[in-house]
Amino acid sequence: MLLAEELTLLALDPETGMLRGREACVDHALAGAVLLDLAAAGHLRLDDDTMLVLGDTSPRSPLLGGGLSLLTGQLPVGVRDAIRHLAPTLRATVLESMAERGMLRREIHRSLVLKILVRWYTASPDTSYSVRADLETIFAAVGGSAPEPGTDLEPRAAGLLTVLDGADLLELVSPSQPDTTQVRSWCQTPRPDEGDDLRCAVHAALSELSAPGPRASRTSRRTASV
Repeated sequence: MLLAEELTLLALDPETGMLRGREACVDHALAGAVLLDLAAAGHLRLDDDTMLVLGDTSPRSPLLGGGLSLLTGQLPVGVRDAIRHLAPTLRATVLESMAERGMLRREIHRSLVLKILVRWYTASPDTSYSVRADLETIFAAVGGSAPEPGTDLEPRAAGLLTVLDGADLLELVSPSQPDTTQVRSWCQTPRPDEGDDLRCAVHAALSELSAPGPRASRTSRRTASV
C-alpha cells in the first residue's frame, strides 16, 4: 500500500465519510506522501539535496503516474514548490484511484439545496484500523511520546510519521498528542537509509507550509470537505 493511501485511510472519518483535519494540511500531507512514494519507487530523486529530478524508472501505479504527470514541466523543482503544485488537485486523484482499486466506496448525497455531496468510506474497515494501530504502536512502545532520536523505523512508518508531523496532523493517529518537540526532532534527523534526506526535506517543506497559523491553533480543527 502506498503512503498516500495509508494517509487517506487514517484521515477518513468512518462515520461521516469526510477527511478529518484542516483541508490545506491534509492536501499538503498527501502531496508530501506522494513525493515519498515516487522516490521510494525510483521515479524521483533529490539532486544536490535541494531539487527533485526524474529517476530511472516509469510509474506502473496509476496513482503515482498521475502524481508524476502533475509535475511534468515543473522538474527540476524544489520540494516545497512540488508540494504546492501537487496539493490543489491531488486529493481527488488519490480518492478516485483508491475507489477504482476497491479500497474505498463512494456515496453521493444531495443536500436540501440540491448540492451534491460525495462521501468516501473504507471498503474494509479492518484495513483502516490496522494502519492506525501500526502507528499507535510506535507511540505506545516509547510511552506515548516520539521515538528516541536514534530509533530506526521501517521506511513506511517513518514516512507516515514524517508527513503527519510536518503537516500538523498527529491527532489523526494519537489523540493524546505526544511530545511534538521530540517528534519533530526525530523527523528532522536523517536516518542512515539511502534517500532519507528527501524525507527530511519533505518534513521541512510541510512544516513551513503549515506555519504560522496551524501549529499555533491546535484547538481549532474542522473536517475537510471532499
